[in-house]
Amino acid sequence: MKSFIFFLVFISLIVSGCLQEYNDIHITDVDILSVPKETATGLTITTYIQNNQNTDSGSLSLRVKVEDPSINLNVAEMETDIGYIKSNSQSHHSVSLTVPEPGEYFIDVALLENGNVLSNYGDFIIIKARTDVKEPANIQLTDMNLVIKQYVDGVSKVVVDVSPGIHNQGGDSEPLTMVVKAMVDPYTVYTESDEMGIIEGSARVRGDVSFILPKNSEYTFSVNIEEKGSTIVSGDVDEIIKLNEIYFNTPMTYMIIEEGIPPVPTEAPTGEPKAEPGFSGIVALSGLLIMFSIMVRTQNKR
Repeated sequence: MKSFIFFLVFISLIVSGCLQEYNDIHITDVDILSVPKETATGLTITTYIQNNQNTDSGSLSLRVKVEDPSINLNVAEMETDIGYIKSNSQSHHSVSLTVPEPGEYFIDVALLENGNVLSNYGDFIIIKARTDVKEPANIQLTDMNLVIKQYVDGVSKVVVDVSPGIHNQGGDSEPLTMVVKAMVDPYTVYTESDEMGIIEGSARVRGDVSFILPKNSEYTFSVNIEEKGSTIVSGDVDEIIKLNEIYFNTPMTYMIIEEGIPPVPTEAPTGEPKAEPGFSGIVALSGLLIMFSIMVRTQNKR
């Protein structure tokens, strides 16, 4: 009987996700840059891929589709071989496509290994019509990617690559500067900047800065976008980051909450509140332990 109970506990942990396997190859992020042409719009779609396995991947390829949801048809499609990705490393690859006219499109990216789909990514974009009058830029912060790239000073410090994302929902911007701060406390602040230049309308791009930071500290990150020396948008990463809890060369993505905008509660696709990881496993385990205790008491009474 005890063996059967432990078997049920083990099965419940697997179902609840407590023993979930994370060694895989998957898409971590996709950046989409649109460039107006004379009679169409060019799209450059950059896909970021992480191999968390302890072995090199097989032969990989990317399949990118641009769908027009209004007519439920593909307007552009491309599949390209990208070779293999070494174990416990990341890579990124870009493809270029053309869409015929302004409008809303759905970008579908699939990562394949030897013809089998490993990971998918999908997102809607809106391509605006070109106008003669210059539309002002509308810069918004999206998220921040963080990767520990190297250990220095033994293991006391780490080289951290930080890539905040921005989306220009308006017209072309003036030259922009991205300023990123990593703060331990009000007196210990690390600052790096990236000259991003002009960001075209409807473009999604990422800044790129590197820090050398003490590994055992906790950090709050903030991002400012400056135009002609003045801040036009700023925001903070929505959580405190502990570098000693992040695996080497493993990309992490954090949301950025813009200043003056309250955070939006995260919901599951069904609209129900998102479950905390592992909580269902705790509930299942507790229930089984209670059942086991009742059965033992029943046997003792006999």
